[in-house]
Amino acid sequence: MVKRKRSRTVEEEDRRWLPAVEIIKADHPSWGYRRVWAYLTYRQNQTVNKKRIYRIMKENRLLAPQTRKRASRGPYKTKIKTNQPLRVWGIDMTKVLIPSWGWVYLMVVLDWGSRKIVGYELSATSRTDDWLKALDRALNEHFPNGVRGHGLKLVSDNGCQPTSARFMKTCHTLGIRQIFTTYSNPKGNANTERVIRTIKEDLVWPRDWYAFSQLETSLKRWVNGYNEDFPHSAIGYMTPGDYHRKHTVNQLDQTSSARERFLLSNPPAQKGRQADGGFERKDQERQKPETTTTPKTQ
Repeated sequence: MVKRKRSRTVEEEDRRWLPAVEIIKADHPSWGYRRVWAYLTYRQNQTVNKKRIYRIMKENRLLAPQTRKRASRGPYKTKIKTNQPLRVWGIDMTKVLIPSWGWVYLMVVLDWGSRKIVGYELSATSRTDDWLKALDRALNEHFPNGVRGHGLKLVSDNGCQPTSARFMKTCHTLGIRQIFTTYSNPKGNANTERVIRTIKEDLVWPRDWYAFSQLETSLKRWVNGYNEDFPHSAIGYMTPGDYHRKHTVNQLDQTSSARERFLLSNPPAQKGRQADGGFERKDQERQKPETTTTPKTQ
């Protein structure tokens, strides 16, 4: 089979796109051709074919290595699914080695509906206090008026921190329903574990770390970039921040519309003065002096 020779126009067009692809791959070494194409299309508003990006990355050895390993596990319950923000959160922990410092621990809180990292905590320890700090940061930003009554669910594994008496008591006091995954089933908290893997592949592993402050500063910048600049396929290639804001506004609009419909169908009883400054008719009748009629004398 004779392979058709590529035209000069196609080769020139590929060379024109190569620098843009190399810049993205330099910042995100673990990205495959689909995410590179999505970033060019949805974040940089470029019109390019996905097959062209694949060809360019393949010929220049820029494709992400395929290292999938599937573990054999029995059937387990499926994870919770939602496409609405502020309904289901997941919390989990990982650790990073800094040679001159030691192990540091990162607690992450992820919104499953929008894929947004709503809170995190970087600490030298991984105790219940550290997990509660990550949760408090998320709650203070997204539920400033309190979380009770919103039906928030928090998914976690069966580690000693989320199952500790103080953590469970705090969640119960706040009105947060805890959901624990089954044992030896990472799919139960898959969304949170996947974003932790993204943090490792995109931030932790490609770099050398020399100080706690260096990791802390880079992590803050990376989380902001992930929330505001990473297109995500599960939410239609929107960024987590854009998706979160869009659907949160829709939820508020639906709540306001439902309240307006309720007030229109059940108008509140007017009390006191009316808009024109007069009293209600019943109050006027109540204040009128009683008049008695005397029979006429003949």
